[in-house]
Amino acid sequence: MTKQYIAVTYDICEHNNLYEDMNEYVVDVSHDIGKKVEEFARKDVAPLVKVFESNTSDFKSLKLYKEYTFKTYECDCDA
Repeated sequence: MTKQYIAVTYDICEHNNLYEDMNEYVVDVSHDIGKKVEEFARKDVAPLVKVFESNTSDFKSLKLYKEYTFKTYECDCDA
C-alpha cells in the first residue's frame, strides 16, 4: 500500500499563547516534499508546517513524518 502525506500549516505566537492549525494540503510525493512544504508555508505565512503520513487514503490514522520550521514567518509582535 502506498503511503499518503498531508501537510498542516500552523500559526504560532508565543506572546499571545497562540498555536493554531490553519490549512491542510495533500502532498504529492512525486515532487520534492521540502519544496512543496516551503510553498505551503509561504502561502499561509506559517512558521511551522508538520507533515503527517498515513497508510490509508482517508487519513484516519496519522503519524508525524517531519516538522519544518521557517524563521522568516515567525511572529514579531512585542507582546
